[in-house]
This record gives sequence, structure tokens and C-alpha cells, in this order.
Amino acid sequence: MQLCENLSETICESLTFQQYENARNEMTLDDSALTAKATFQKAKESYEELSRFGEYAPGIKEQRKALYQKKRQLDLCESVANFRQAETQLQELLDSICQQVAYSFSEDVKVDYGNPFFETTKSNCGGNCHAS
Repeated sequence: MQLCENLSETICESLTFQQYENARNEMTLDDSALTAKATFQKAKESYEELSRFGEYAPGIKEQRKALYQKKRQLDLCESVANFRQAETQLQELLDSICQQVAYSFSEDVKVDYGNPFFETTKSNCGGNCHAS
């Protein structure tokens, strides 16, 4: 248990984690990001409410288009983009640590990570996809 706490402390002291924390704090203090997020959430709720009635509900296409526009506005906020980049870098660090810990036991240990670039084995879909 002490090793886990030491690892956690080391991660929290890392530059990657500090950049993540700074980006998160910057995003939470950015009024334009908060406004864009609130606008996106409202558009998302409106779309979800209308989508309950199916793909052919009146106005669904307009709601979807509005939702995508609000999402794009949110994504274009500099503080949000910086946060997402820092978040991805932190996740890559955590994935790498998990992989190293698992492989210290055996190369056959399966590690589940959200980043497909960490997968080292080739997959075969079993179909005619020409995967090698």
C-alpha cells in the first residue's frame, strides 16, 4: 500500500500532472469557456429531449446542427483545448505506468487502456478487412 501512495505522490509531483492542474484551473476561471460550456449543455439537453421521439421528430436536424455548432464553439476555446491536451498527456502517463507495472509481472498480462496507440499486438477481425 505504501508503494501505491509513493507512486501517487510521484505522479502528483510530476510536470505532466502540474500542467494538467494548471490547465484545469485556467479553464474553470475562463468566463468564455464557462459560457460556452453552459450553452453547449443547454443545447445538448434540448437535443436529448427532442431525440426521445426518434430520428424523424420535427426539428431534430436543426437541433443536432445547433448542438454541433455549440460543441465546436466549446472546443475552440483556448483554455478548453489546453485542458484537453493536458488531460490526454496525463492519461498517456497513467497508461504507460499501468503497462509497465503489468509487464513487470508478465508480458502476457492484458492491460486495458483507452489509447489504441498503446496496443502492441496485431488484431484480426476475422473478416475480410485485410488486417495483418
